[in-house]
Amino acid sequence: MAHFLGKEWTKSELRKYLSNIAAVAGAVPFEYSDGKANGVHGVALTTGSGLSFNVLPGRAMDIYDCRFKGIPLHFSSSTGVTAPAYYEEPGLRWLRTFFGGLLSTCGITYSGAPCTDQGEVLGLHGRIGNTGAENLRVSEEWDGDDYRITVGGRMREASVMGENLALTRKITTMLGAKSIRIEDTIENLGFSAQPLQMLYHFNFGFPLLSERSHLVAPIISTVPRDDQAAADNGVAECRDFSAPVQGYKEKVFFHDVATDGKGRTFVALINPLVGDAPMGVVLRYDKKALPKLTEWKMIGTDCYVCGLEPGTANPVGRAAARSQGELMTLAPQAVHHVAVEFEVLDSREELSSIDAEAQKLASA
Repeated sequence: MAHFLGKEWTKSELRKYLSNIAAVAGAVPFEYSDGKANGVHGVALTTGSGLSFNVLPGRAMDIYDCRFKGIPLHFSSSTGVTAPAYYEEPGLRWLRTFFGGLLSTCGITYSGAPCTDQGEVLGLHGRIGNTGAENLRVSEEWDGDDYRITVGGRMREASVMGENLALTRKITTMLGAKSIRIEDTIENLGFSAQPLQMLYHFNFGFPLLSERSHLVAPIISTVPRDDQAAADNGVAECRDFSAPVQGYKEKVFFHDVATDGKGRTFVALINPLVGDAPMGVVLRYDKKALPKLTEWKMIGTDCYVCGLEPGTANPVGRAAARSQGELMTLAPQAVHHVAVEFEVLDSREELSSIDAEAQKLASA
């Protein structure tokens, strides 16, 4: 049933009040027409619960603007949305088109630090995030008493006489929902094994992120990426945040997290007071599909963000992952399935429950 205005509704009950369900929930395609975003296609979704977000088929079906009751949950970078034509691959130039957003997908065959792997020069975080979607599908339909809103599309990462992979994405929410489900099917359409380095780069900014925020997950152990992350009690303080710090240098941490009996796990960012109310977000996923969890802590002035990033590998670069024996591959004609569920928490009870869940899993 649809949860709306504090009560549960059947389809027939709600339809009596509404000539067009789009008055309270739906999906509206649009196109940017200004600056470097010109020509990028998007779909604006609203659920009626206060959750609204923009999916960008023009940028790998990633999610840019995401708000709950008008409060931004995402980090928006200084670049803003940019069209794929502005993508610069070498070195760290991916950062020139990194809009942040709720989700920036990295991969498919490489993500993480720039490197040279088996003679191939690779830039930061891969190409897929600057790939437009084809076979775009937008649907809104009743499923019994649930009103389901879905956006789907397909992206390619391919090279003549090289790799031939496809990422098919389906993003689903429902009328009254505070959640988004992201389902990916990654296919190796070729006839040789290919590296699989998918990183789901979720980015959270102010005011959800503030000096009151705290990272919650069933963490077993934490490893700093480098000396910079380890400095100044980095590991001890990695779950807490401060006000923006002038000159802050990013810190990256790799967390090993416990799972439930089905291999499921989660990571959350909670804040006991955003304005005058508690708020948090949680990401739930299957650790078998995404065995690694990275935290990007960047609390500098003008760049204030926490990245929570489940992935198939730590973002150390493909060459390092290969040398460490942690490079996943996708066999010819094989498929890898990933599902990530994003949910907004907006009560003290929900924040307390997620804390208790983390402690229970971590101590099991």
